[in-house]
Amino acid sequence: MSDLHQRLDRARAVCLHCHARKVDTAHIPPAKYWLNELRPRGRRPYPARVHATKEIRGLSRPEVRKQATESSLSCSPSSSSHSSQSNTRARITSREPQAFVGELSFMAPWATQQDYIIPEPVIAVQDEFSKEMIRAASATELPTKGQVTAFADSYFEHLYHRAPIIDKTDLSKENPSILVLQAICLVGSLLRHTGLGSPLGEAERYYCKVKTLLFANHEPDQRNVLKALCLLSFRNLTPPKVVSLDCSWQWLGMATRLAYQMGLHRESTYEQLPDPGNARRIMWSLFVSDRLQTACFGRPSIIRASEFDIRLPVLEDFEQKDIRAEMFLQHTNLNVILGGIVDRHTQKIETSQNEGISILESLRQCINNLPGKLRLFEESHRRSFRKDIYEFHINYFVCLIVFFRLFGHSFPTLTASTASLVASSCIARLYEEILYRDEMNYLTPLHNWFLMVSCAPQIHHNATCQGRDNICNEELPVLINALRYMRLKSPPAGVLLDIIERLSGVASNGMAQSNSIAANSQGSPSAEESWLTQLPHAGLLNSLFPFPGSLSPRLSMMQAKNDESNDLVGFDRTLEQEDDDLEWIFNEYQLNYFDASFV
Repeated sequence: MSDLHQRLDRARAVCLHCHARKVDTAHIPPAKYWLNELRPRGRRPYPARVHATKEIRGLSRPEVRKQATESSLSCSPSSSSHSSQSNTRARITSREPQAFVGELSFMAPWATQQDYIIPEPVIAVQDEFSKEMIRAASATELPTKGQVTAFADSYFEHLYHRAPIIDKTDLSKENPSILVLQAICLVGSLLRHTGLGSPLGEAERYYCKVKTLLFANHEPDQRNVLKALCLLSFRNLTPPKVVSLDCSWQWLGMATRLAYQMGLHRESTYEQLPDPGNARRIMWSLFVSDRLQTACFGRPSIIRASEFDIRLPVLEDFEQKDIRAEMFLQHTNLNVILGGIVDRHTQKIETSQNEGISILESLRQCINNLPGKLRLFEESHRRSFRKDIYEFHINYFVCLIVFFRLFGHSFPTLTASTASLVASSCIARLYEEILYRDEMNYLTPLHNWFLMVSCAPQIHHNATCQGRDNICNEELPVLINALRYMRLKSPPAGVLLDIIERLSGVASNGMAQSNSIAANSQGSPSAEESWLTQLPHAGLLNSLFPFPGSLSPRLSMMQAKNDESNDLVGFDRTLEQEDDDLEWIFNEYQLNYFDASFV
């Protein structure tokens, strides 16, 4: 027993000695305390972020740099003279930056800064399979230089203003990335007109080559990998009801997570990056695509605003500071607002009328503060046609319809339905101009969703007036024809087209007779006055449409103060009797949602 007592006494002494050295942690949050205790004594403070800036030791040797460079410039397995062992060595010692590790990580700082060795048997198997994949798909074989140049020109002319991912220097350097070139060929082939055959077959070949190069880890530069993933997100032939890895949603997610690994969601990362302007453009392109797909599919956003702290892009971030660069800046500003609208809805944040007015004020500033050369009109005269400017304004009007669909309950029904109908009318007129010039071919699948949204107010209003509104009868077919063109290269748009045509026919045949019993009733004397002057917040509503009446006949009605024409009276009475919103249209869409691809 004495021996036991001695051991207990010694344990108590040690315990008391330890407690004497402990600090009072009552006022320290547990997580913060443990992070502090994990820091090694005598070292520099634990960094707030471990950024992708530290290189693996031993990379400064000339022979290592030479091996890594030669490996990265190899165009095909047959052109490489390296053995499996040299490939393994190049991969182990390549100049790979470290992945981003956030401040909440429990990793000790030295754990992310150590040399690493990948077992040679693992590398040997990977190399074997990679070579076989690349050989079978002929993934490193490019078309002629003339074809690549033509595909690149199509990208810069028709897509760069929405996704400034690739710079011309990426393609003109001495040894451009094979992966980036194949991705450019994919996008360029998707932008081709349908000739003797569909361009989808040609595009699919490039698509398979890009996937092969990605999964074979052929590209050593992760920035180039990120660029390819971003471009892949513009290819989508899979309807949402199909669970698949071959869809734009999947590629967007992969690109975003790779960007997270590279720390591109943190402003402090950019101080240490080569070509930070390009990286910033890539990250904001991902943000905009993420918010648009969230609005379309109703799926959770991949990028959380609370974890995204990089500044907005500016002209200095572009290689060429031209109108396409300015257009991307405006697209970004607009869709940041759309992202806020969607986030409020998905997070079920109650939105008061004053908060809704604040969002509309942001949209008003966005459209009214456009640089002169990006406007549709110079004073009252239409500027020369530019598809990218038309696309921006279509996007703007879609934002208005989405806002009033999600938060229209905060406003009188007349205000919400009127604004949505006018926005839809403007969209129809813009698509009509694009159709006249045969430019529908260059629109991305995102316009499937734009067209779906813009059809809803037309169908709703047509149902209310039993198909007797001449403007609706003129504009709705324009939107339907635009969808028919989209179907040529976006097959899932055909299902969406069937939905729209079915709803249009039902609406014209009197689906909403119960909602329009009073449509032919006599209005009050005040009904002959402009409906705009009677709307709550009429000044703000009018300022959301700073366009001359020549853009849309609905705008002429808005801007008329005391027009006593019969057409205006009929329009006014119809709107006054609309006690329903657009929800039933979108409910009909939702019934067929999983059979159509909107993005």
